[in-house]
Amino acid sequence: MSEDLKNQENQAENIADNTKNSSSNKTSEANDASKETLDEVKDKTKEVLDKAEAKFEDIKTEAKETFEKAKTKATEFINEDAKEFVDDAKEKASKIAKEAGQKLDELSEDAKETYDKVKAKATEFINEDAKELMDEAKEKASKFADEAGDKLEDLADDAKEVIEETTKKTKNFFQRLFSK
Repeated sequence: MSEDLKNQENQAENIADNTKNSSSNKTSEANDASKETLDEVKDKTKEVLDKAEAKFEDIKTEAKETFEKAKTKATEFINEDAKEFVDDAKEKASKIAKEAGQKLDELSEDAKETYDKVKAKATEFINEDAKELMDEAKEKASKFADEAGDKLEDLADDAKEVIEETTKKTKNFFQRLFSK
């Protein structure tokens, strides 16, 4: 009987050792899987951030180009249309001055009106066209930032789900392993 008892003890020890080795292997596998998942999440996060950075650079370039276009339009307006208005004002002033000295007050008023028109048109251009171009650039940048934020939130949610699932599976594994 003592030999049977010894055999049973040896079998029990073998089972305990096998369980311990199996547990260590499963724990190691679970750790490796968790590390792989985390590495994948890190890689995907870096990929999304790289794409976001590239998109932001594109938007920045577009905004700069839009600003340059507005600047060019403003310069063209000042050099062409505004100059034409000023030239017209000078011509009117010269004619009126030659016609009669008593119309000097009238001449000043006409010149002022023409100047105000030029100033109003330049201000209107700056306030409308240039502002519209800048608003468009701001809108594109805002849209991109929203998209990048949504993608980052989705990625974080996905990573959280993967980690929770891995944790749950590991916990279930150990519960099954040690409940036998």
